[in-house]
Amino acid sequence: MFCDRDCNPQPVREQHNPFDMLSLWPFWICPGKGCSILEYWIIQAQENPAAPRNQPGRREWRSNSLAETLADRGHDVVRWRSAFSHQAKSFLASGNTDQKHDNYVQRFIACPPYQRHIGPARLFNHRALGRNFLSVARNARRPDLIHVGNVPIALAHAVTRYGKMAGCPVVIDIRDLWPDVYADLLPSRLSGLRDPLIANLHALSFRLKWALRNATAVTALTQPYLDWALALAGRDQTDKDAIFEMCYPRFGAVPPSTDLDTLRARLNLTPQDQIAAYLGNIGHQSDFQTVIAAARRLADQFPNFKVVIAGSGPREDELRQQAADTPSVIVSGWLEGQEIAALLHIADIGLIAFHPVPNYLLNIPNKFSEYLAGGLAIACGLGGEMGALVDETGCGFRYPPRDGETLSNKLAALLSDPMTLKKMGSQARSLHAERFDGAQVYPAFADHLERLAALPKDDAL
Repeated sequence: MFCDRDCNPQPVREQHNPFDMLSLWPFWICPGKGCSILEYWIIQAQENPAAPRNQPGRREWRSNSLAETLADRGHDVVRWRSAFSHQAKSFLASGNTDQKHDNYVQRFIACPPYQRHIGPARLFNHRALGRNFLSVARNARRPDLIHVGNVPIALAHAVTRYGKMAGCPVVIDIRDLWPDVYADLLPSRLSGLRDPLIANLHALSFRLKWALRNATAVTALTQPYLDWALALAGRDQTDKDAIFEMCYPRFGAVPPSTDLDTLRARLNLTPQDQIAAYLGNIGHQSDFQTVIAAARRLADQFPNFKVVIAGSGPREDELRQQAADTPSVIVSGWLEGQEIAALLHIADIGLIAFHPVPNYLLNIPNKFSEYLAGGLAIACGLGGEMGALVDETGCGFRYPPRDGETLSNKLAALLSDPMTLKKMGSQARSLHAERFDGAQVYPAFADHLERLAALPKDDAL
């Protein structure tokens, strides 16, 4: 445990393990007792750094908001991330760098760049993150608890190794079903190979299994995600494990009219337009073809209906080409926080267009809660966790995957019925307030980590 800076922590060596060089490193511990100020490391490699709190349209990110919440309670917090931005494919910092951010420290980990989402260069990046984390961590003051994302696996493994040797509790946060997601990339003609491929991926995932088995606890976005992790760990759920939804802040004041006008001018929209919005990565995880097909069907009947696909990614140029003959589909490119706030205000419908693969069927990603916060009716193209919530709460409708005709018919019925559209939007806001409001989720999340950090060493490790 650490108290405040006056305690003069001293280096000690843990028991030597001849098979692990970590055991040769000194770890800094505090001789004091009864400390109320703890140190937390919140580690998520690829989440964007937080914008200033007073920035209009500021977006919440899970790890950043958790770091802020703990720091607001008076704790010392270090928020670790990659120095290379996965989204922008550019460097945010040079080498291992610390920056003061609001009330916590933002620590960048040196690593090599990559340009493709899948390939050897990204694997080299992940391995470098793990090595460089260990290099920096061995010279840092030991924290009282580490919370780390399960992706990349090399980093989660390195963090758990550090925690094991330093006597520090480690909590792994399940954000994606890695490495199972790679099986989702198989073309449909090879779908019969999916289960054997997953079996082989699990057999090769010894680092992930070891990390999950040796972590103090696991947190996850949904119960199925937690079950997946515990199955890999080979253990049952305990009260140390917990579920905290991917949340989004409640909407405050209406964006300034100048922001709305500027966005409409940029996207060639009018105040009379009815808008279905997609916000997110323009990659292979979403079925844009079905959305475009539905927009084509509706073009004559609903000339004021527009589909705005906002974001960036490897398929952005391809998507523009596919939608070139459909003026009602607007591929906006990357939008900043203020622009996203404006789009969520003027939009009516939020598109959940993910392919029906386990990584999304078992998950409730941030786009779902973002649409709920904006009061958008949900057009959901899959079942699973999100589809079940849509059915249970009436916050939108579901359509079969890859069925543009059904999607267009359901959109037409909704666009023709303003009362139902308004009711779905109201249900969306209610669901957000009940389960996905960051003002409720993050304090509960911080409470849980504080409880784990306060456990006796024999119970926490």
